Amino acid sequence: MYFIKPKFWDKKNNSFLSILLYPLSIIYYLISITKKKISVPQKFNIPIICVGNIYIGGTGKTSVAIEVIKILSKFKKVCFLTKGYGRKNKKDIYLNQLNLSNLNTEDTGDEALLLNKFAHVYISNNRAEAINTIIKLGYEAIILDDGFQDGTIFKDVNIICFDTKNWIGNGKLIPSGPLREPLKSIKKANYVIFKGSKSQDIEKEIRRINPNIEIIYSENKIENIETLINKNFIAFAGIGNPYSFFNTLLDNKVNIVKQMIFPDHFQFTGKNYEILFQEAEKNNCNLITTEKDHVRITEQFKKKIYYTKLNTTLIGKEILEKELKKLF
Repeated sequence: MYFIKPKFWDKKNNSFLSILLYPLSIIYYLISITKKKISVPQKFNIPIICVGNIYIGGTGKTSVAIEVIKILSKFKKVCFLTKGYGRKNKKDIYLNQLNLSNLNTEDTGDEALLLNKFAHVYISNNRAEAINTIIKLGYEAIILDDGFQDGTIFKDVNIICFDTKNWIGNGKLIPSGPLREPLKSIKKANYVIFKGSKSQDIEKEIRRINPNIEIIYSENKIENIETLINKNFIAFAGIGNPYSFFNTLLDNKVNIVKQMIFPDHFQFTGKNYEILFQEAEKNNCNLITTEKDHVRITEQFKKKIYYTKLNTTLIGKEILEKELKKLF
């Protein structure tokens, strides 16, 4: 099922739809806390570092996971574990080489292919079984992509990602708002990593809930910016928070003539490509998308569509690096 984030989720004041859906949020919350109460976390003989979120989509989670594995890979053999959200194939898939080509995102999901540019990736719907398999394969640590809400797996380190521009939106749970669980759940987290500008107010709110949490900021820069200047673009995206992508382009003075939004993890069809290229021709523009979207583009069109290659820097990552080394 494809999903486009509703705009009312990020409105600070209660909207009609938010109020209307609130009873469903209560049901969602009751189901989630029931699951947690009956879940017994399983401890494994391998460090598990979870990179997750409580705000749905657009928090920079994938970029942070990549930066974490860059740190760990310096001294340990590490594997990503992901469910491959958005894929149709439910079988386990093991990407045991870097940058594996000729893979279909309908089998792997888009995030798995991005992660595979930096490390080996194991894709499975059954995390516990997958962890045991990864251990047998000789890995020394696991980066769990998402999974903060999974109470069946013990995590040695929990890292939660946010975007300061969206923060917690209207502060309500799905479907009335964008939260997968209440903000108080960050009591379980060791680190919060923010994409965006520093905010004293948000930091104070977090420390009221968890005084011992470490707060780190991330900074994204477009690595291939020189290929994008002095061109006109139609920007399109099928990610959790497409406006973050559009704003990144505008902040870097990339000229955007039109913005087009698709559902998160959307699998583009021939008709979609036809519409996109027609719009580009009509407006005398090039097409540009995110790197995550670009891995889903059909091979014959990839060279015709620009994408942003982001370079993420964790400001103050030395604290995180020191803590990760203590796990071994």
